[in-house]
Amino acid sequence: MKSSLKTLAMWLIIGIIFIVLITALLENSDRKMTYSELMTKIENAEVKDIKLTSDGTKAYVNLKGSTTEKEVVIPSLDSFMDNINKHLVSGNITLEEKSESIIMTVIGLLSPFGILIIFLLFLMLFMNGNSQGRK
Repeated sequence: MKSSLKTLAMWLIIGIIFIVLITALLENSDRKMTYSELMTKIENAEVKDIKLTSDGTKAYVNLKGSTTEKEVVIPSLDSFMDNINKHLVSGNITLEEKSESIIMTVIGLLSPFGILIIFLLFLMLFMNGNSQGRK
């Protein structure tokens, strides 16, 4: 029983490390752009389309002639919309809401429970180890 708990705890730790590594790879800096760079590219008609997150804090931008999607942090949604309104009306860029990945939503919701389960497993292993030593 004790061996299987240690094995389970080891696999949980490996899983968490794996998730952290995948997240770090997805947060690639080549895929980021500053807000001022975005506004400059919009004025120079280099932007093909923009996808806003549902909370309006980030935008994902596709540039003309590029296949990579750039992530931009939006400081103020109202100000951003005022700035790009004339480009939207003229049809230079398209704007839509980006749906959040179901996988990332599930991971975000389950993360606190995973941490709690790992804590409880280590607590059980620690308590089991102390009771074994006293016999």
